[in-house]
Amino acid sequence: MTRLRLAAPTDVDLCLKLDASFETNRVWQLHVREGKDQAAVQMQVASLPRQVRADYPAPGDALRMHWQRGYCLIVAEEPATGQIIGYVDVGPEPDLQMAWLWHLVVDRSRRCQGIGSALLNAALAWSTHNDLARLVAPVQALNDAGIHFLQRRGFALCGYNDRFYRNGNVALFFARTTE
Repeated sequence: MTRLRLAAPTDVDLCLKLDASFETNRVWQLHVREGKDQAAVQMQVASLPRQVRADYPAPGDALRMHWQRGYCLIVAEEPATGQIIGYVDVGPEPDLQMAWLWHLVVDRSRRCQGIGSALLNAALAWSTHNDLARLVAPVQALNDAGIHFLQRRGFALCGYNDRFYRNGNVALFFARTTE
């Protein structure tokens, strides 16, 4: 059984070594039409001609900074070995009564075992305990598995940013209440 605990300073580098890449054969396409007094946005899921392996936008220094600022950084570890196999990074936005789910990563070799769900539940519990009513998660538009993971757990699309990620990928924002 996987154990969840608050991260220690030495855990940050171990988190950054996890294989957070993913494969997809679908992408959410964004079509924006702007006029003088109006804008129209359409999103649709499109199939890719072949499966694509994509890298997760590495948090690097941001994860260290989040830990130093006291954000919620919870790791999942294998109890027998102490090996870090996943983590969740949640940042509070108390003036908006919300939290950002900055990163939820499970090592590629350990997915589909309930670890991501356990980490997400811990993030929701932390948010609730800190009187943060909503949890918002940015996800790359090509991370179809990540999008479905959040949707199955009650998250709904609430926005996008086509200039969010350094790698040029579109971010879709999904949110849900923490209660």
